[in-house]
Amino acid sequence: MGGLGKTTLAWEVFNSVNSQYEGSCFLGNVRESSAREGIFSLKSKLYSELIGEPDLKIDSSNGLPPFLEKRLGRMKVIIVLDDVNDFRQLKILFGTREQFGPGSRIIVTSRDKQVLHTEVDFIYEVKPLQVDEALRLFNSIAFKHEHRDLEMEFHEQSKKVIEYAKGVPLVLEVLGHHVHGKGKEIWESLLEKLKNMPDKEVHNVMKLSYDDLDRHEKKIFLDIACFFKWLHVTEDYIKLLLKDEINSVAFVLERLKDKALITVSERTIVSMHDIIQETAYEIVRQESIEDPGKRSRLWGSNDIYQVLRGDKGSEAIRSISAKLPLLNKKLQLSPQVFAKMSNLHFLELLAPYTCPSYFPQDQMSLYFPEGLESLPNELRFLLWMHYPMEALPTQFSAENLQILSLPVNRVKKLWHQEQNLRSLKRVSLLCSNQLTESPDFSNATNLEVLNLGWSSKLIHVHPSVFSLEKLTTLYLANCVSLTSLISDTHLRSLRSLYLDGCTALKEFSVISMNMVKLYLDHTGIKQLPASIGIQSKLEVLSVANSTIEYLPESIKHLLRLRSLNLRDCRELQTLPELPPNIEDLNVEGCISLKTVLFPVTVAEQMKEERKKVALWNCVALDQHSLEAIGLNAQINILKFAHQHLSRLESDSYQDYDADGATYVYPGSRIPKWLLHRTIGDHITIDVPFGLPSNQLGFIFAFIVPKVASEGLFLNFSLSVGDDEDEGNSIKLRLPRPGQEIASDHVYLMYDVACSNYLSSKAK
Repeated sequence: MGGLGKTTLAWEVFNSVNSQYEGSCFLGNVRESSAREGIFSLKSKLYSELIGEPDLKIDSSNGLPPFLEKRLGRMKVIIVLDDVNDFRQLKILFGTREQFGPGSRIIVTSRDKQVLHTEVDFIYEVKPLQVDEALRLFNSIAFKHEHRDLEMEFHEQSKKVIEYAKGVPLVLEVLGHHVHGKGKEIWESLLEKLKNMPDKEVHNVMKLSYDDLDRHEKKIFLDIACFFKWLHVTEDYIKLLLKDEINSVAFVLERLKDKALITVSERTIVSMHDIIQETAYEIVRQESIEDPGKRSRLWGSNDIYQVLRGDKGSEAIRSISAKLPLLNKKLQLSPQVFAKMSNLHFLELLAPYTCPSYFPQDQMSLYFPEGLESLPNELRFLLWMHYPMEALPTQFSAENLQILSLPVNRVKKLWHQEQNLRSLKRVSLLCSNQLTESPDFSNATNLEVLNLGWSSKLIHVHPSVFSLEKLTTLYLANCVSLTSLISDTHLRSLRSLYLDGCTALKEFSVISMNMVKLYLDHTGIKQLPASIGIQSKLEVLSVANSTIEYLPESIKHLLRLRSLNLRDCRELQTLPELPPNIEDLNVEGCISLKTVLFPVTVAEQMKEERKKVALWNCVALDQHSLEAIGLNAQINILKFAHQHLSRLESDSYQDYDADGATYVYPGSRIPKWLLHRTIGDHITIDVPFGLPSNQLGFIFAFIVPKVASEGLFLNFSLSVGDDEDEGNSIKLRLPRPGQEIASDHVYLMYDVACSNYLSSKAK
């Protein structure tokens, strides 16, 4: 990325150390000089400066003259090559680095990381300035040595400049010079201008990296800048939507990363610096200064309003990204408003979820008095919030459509004719409150994600959904009219099924051998299918607040199950033997639960991995079950503590959110196996002198009374002998249930951070 100060930094380093070398050369602006003068002219200049002979001429890429090689081999030199844009320039200028004497240093600045990968030992990436650094730099230029009061007077305007510049020194310097000595009117005028047009000097510097791209790379760069950046999408998402006949998107994205034109986060979200995006915007504006309908990409409300109102679209338009309503103005749109945009690939019309609708039924004539007759057949991405029609246009062919998202819509039947849907990957019809049956997806053979959540009138899921061999996620949450979801087909790819909030759901039986997450919270189901035990990859099962009465015994075969949520299952009476790898078990508020079954032997219980078990308000548990729960708690808490101590390598306790194990169940007595106990607010424990930290851990047990407050706060203070030091303390917050505690409870805890802290202090 340009403008970050790479040249300035390299120049400062060069000036500070070049006197320590026998030869030195700072070769500036290699990109431009090479194009203007030729690479051999630069090569001659480089070696002339190194040996101090101004008339030296070198016109070959095949090494150096013998006398020069011999001389350089005895010299300790420092060389800076600034703004190199082609690795071949390094090859021609140097040949090999071994030709210089011991202790020599070569510094190369470049906007393209790929230039450096094969030729350098260390890469330093120059980052934008932090806010405080940016403010100091800007103030030093805008106000120079003027009085501090002036900085305070223009503080709000300065903050806006800093926000715009996003830490780029070039932008700060240029804008600082523009406003130096000017009044507030000029400052505000400049800031308004920057909203629609970048500074020319900044734009020209930033555009150099764009000019180095080929036409295909330029197209993808502009797609990201003008459309995808605001979507916060992943690298794979962009690869999907921009895939072409030459399958080059992955390579292009890597090129854009190397040139610092885009960034990719740890979560693979693709983004870019705002100044680079502004550069892209200006490049597109210059495609047609006066007529936005002839530009390739539209994003600004003014331009989009002008194009749609005047029906001025053209085949040049590739993407539109708009926020509704446009300029808070009403539009009367032609039914053929998109007809001229035959090359439109990406269309996004956003609106707040919270608004009732920007296209109310009784005001439809104000927006589409004659309906909508067509959408471009080239569409790959369609996101239209508050879509006002009852179906997609009959003249629209969805054969290229990959992403379809129509949240909060008025759709009754998505399409009236058979469609080729083989390109379709993701569909979201969230809040389709007129939809009674899901669309027929028989031809959507590559569909991976289907979201029909919050569709209040949906009563039937089309059978074609269960034949989709690539479907990984099915979201039907809060479809309150859905009463049954049954399929005899074993779905091959389904990994996540969301039915939480389907309060009318009484019948459920969907099987997938690849299911990982299943959510059935707040449903009316009485039982899980016995076949659930064959879903061997299931990791998360949540049936909270349901009317479930029992769990099938086959549940113990779910060996990958990590989380089981049965919170507030008030009809549940028996908890069968559960699989050993469950870490988080929530049985809070199961007021009818009487029996809990465990493996018969301690050896089998030792195989369990329980870390968080909550049995708050399970007031109907019989005595035998309570005793078995107490033993199981002892086994799991002790096992976790020993595992932690065995791998303890340091006594660090900074991370108070570190892992731990907790077990809560009804009871009013501290377990007998815990020897140190008190009924007061302190306890004295004699710790053997010199005990290694990996042999000293702390397990705590508390009796939580019925009158416990909303949160339990514990403060552990440590004193040695008679000396009390209030500074030696650690605070913990123990979560409590979301409802009033009905009786006394035993709270067992081994907290890693707390144990580390106390162990370190007890040495």
